[in-house]
Amino acid sequence: MSLKAFHAFFIVISFIFATYFGGWCFSNYSQTESGWMLLGSFGSFAIATALGIYLVWFLKKYKQIGFLGVAFLLALTPGNLFACSVCLGDPNSPLVRSVNTGVWFLLAVVSSVLFGFASLFLFWRKRSIETQF
Repeated sequence: MSLKAFHAFFIVISFIFATYFGGWCFSNYSQTESGWMLLGSFGSFAIATALGIYLVWFLKKYKQIGFLGVAFLLALTPGNLFACSVCLGDPNSPLVRSVNTGVWFLLAVVSSVLFGFASLFLFWRKRSIETQF
């Protein structure tokens, strides 16, 4: 996959997420009547519109990326947008608790690795400053 195709695919995914988030904010606004939800809905739909315009411009500029229409249609199938049974199930079931524990464990692992990289870069920076003087 070329960088241009990945960029176009990333625009399509961002468009889908912005549209979905706008719909979610609007549905929460209809239930709670919170002004922040309405603002989030309008903002998200504005971003989705801008992404759609940018996608059309990008695809006109690079005409060789035609397979993204098929990927876009496959991403919009309704079955892919529904949550799994774990997300919609009983929040006190052992399966949901184990998934939550797994998510927290992976978050801890990723955070510790990122902290290690940041520490390594700061150590290298400190060492390079000390060797310059």
